[in-house]
Amino acid sequence: MAPNLFLCLRAVFCPTYWFQRGERIQGSLNKEEHWNSPVPGIYKYFPGRGWHLIHQDGHEYDEKLPVPLVYCRILHRYMFEQEMENRCRWHSVVVHEGAKPERFLFFHLDDSDFWVAGWDAKGKFIPGPYQKWQFDPTAQTMRRVVFPESSNVSYASIVPTRGLSLALPHAL
Repeated sequence: MAPNLFLCLRAVFCPTYWFQRGERIQGSLNKEEHWNSPVPGIYKYFPGRGWHLIHQDGHEYDEKLPVPLVYCRILHRYMFEQEMENRCRWHSVVVHEGAKPERFLFFHLDDSDFWVAGWDAKGKFIPGPYQKWQFDPTAQTMRRVVFPESSNVSYASIVPTRGLSLALPHAL
């Protein structure tokens, strides 16, 4: 039997076929890992579908349906898809004074009342740094949070380094 010329040339000229990562079962990459976040348990990677929670620690049985995870680029961590959907809302806001309202998908931050505009009207991700917004429930609108300039202090000026003493400057 003669070798398949197409497979030979593909293996030579396409570097993705030089290495195999993980274990391949029926042509797909399956991987299971134990994670502590978002909840402790066993997570499985399904090709084309991403990571899913399949067994939560402390429970006797596996999940009825694998719970999908998504990577939140704002918080830089994985979270459940349902939680991500619950923390996002569309709102139209005026970014600059006198400009037309623009539509953004806002993301609710952890343990606070603050929101950030994470995606534009076309669904394109907006990388930080982010301006904080608050939701006004009476007007059903977002309003920009304005912090006084004195509160814009760097972390390095708050936490002293070891070996240095904090001394007040003397008046001349």
